[in-house]
Amino acid sequence: MSRVEKIMQYIDDIFLNIINSDERKVAFIHSYGVAQCCSLLAVKRGLNSELAFVCGLLHDVYAYKTGVRKLHSINGAEMIRVAFKYELKDVFTNEEQTLIKSAIFHHSDKEHIHDEYDEILKDADVLQHWLFDVTSDYFVCERLIEVQKELNLSISKLPEHLEVKNINSFSRIMLGNLAEELAQKNIHGEKSDSEFMDIIKFYPESSAFDELQNAWCAAFVYYCAVKAGLEMPIRFEPMANTRFACVAAWLIWGEKNGFCFREQDGFTPSRGDILIYDNIIPKENKPENTPWYDHIGVVLSVDDKILTVGEGNINNNNISGVTKRRRGENIGCYLRIPDGYKYDGWMYDYKTQKIRMQNY
Repeated sequence: MSRVEKIMQYIDDIFLNIINSDERKVAFIHSYGVAQCCSLLAVKRGLNSELAFVCGLLHDVYAYKTGVRKLHSINGAEMIRVAFKYELKDVFTNEEQTLIKSAIFHHSDKEHIHDEYDEILKDADVLQHWLFDVTSDYFVCERLIEVQKELNLSISKLPEHLEVKNINSFSRIMLGNLAEELAQKNIHGEKSDSEFMDIIKFYPESSAFDELQNAWCAAFVYYCAVKAGLEMPIRFEPMANTRFACVAAWLIWGEKNGFCFREQDGFTPSRGDILIYDNIIPKENKPENTPWYDHIGVVLSVDDKILTVGEGNINNNNISGVTKRRRGENIGCYLRIPDGYKYDGWMYDYKTQKIRMQNY
């Protein structure tokens, strides 16, 4: 089996499991169409058409696997990073893997210029969308017009009014409201509970359920935060050690961004703050050598002695709930995400991890 055939088998297995027949059809048409456009542009530009074809096949696989469109390019690169360790192990060299992941990571950023295969995928993406319906100007943009010129195609006219994208704004109050609402539902960490499956849908691997069962407190917080307007990928940067399904990711991200606070330093928690516990899980209920940050929840209310907290996997019982915690006991730190916080990781080049903002 050739390398391309292995990738085709990988995405076909994913697409064939899409329940909605129309969405399944679109997944095949768009992904294979973009792959062919990538190959065409690679030949035109003197680059490797096989690698370009693979970039096209894989570019939207995260969105089609999870149903999550927001940040699907960045999460897609993370999904393929894992696939290269398991399902697609040893198919590509390390250098080729980086090239493919970079193209997927950047493909939604059509307004800036990155490396040559990144640009091929962006150009192929807009080209395929346009070819699907050349009578529509929905996907007409400066990038498409440049590709049309390159391929000696008829030139589309830019629409007079470009669509303005609505961007959600994060709200701590909304985070508190959602955490309370969901925690009170007593969601069970079982496949039979559709709300639990919705919480873990962001993690695309088939092993996600087994890995998160009885260990989904951080995934619960991530789900609530995303619903509250936080646009954040499942791994806050490509080189981060872990995902937001783990408490460690929240702690590292919070410390790195200056969002981490402690009451002993004069901080007063309030509704919508994220609470990271310090060894609150009894030793007999967790593996040896577990770090101190062993549980996480969202603060709902505070009085002089008691915190009311919304949690997933409350007390490691595989169920969500609202609980009371004593202030000062097993409290590690709090994360206070500023209202209106905007994720800026897309500004960084995947390969160098340095800001790269060259306008198209």
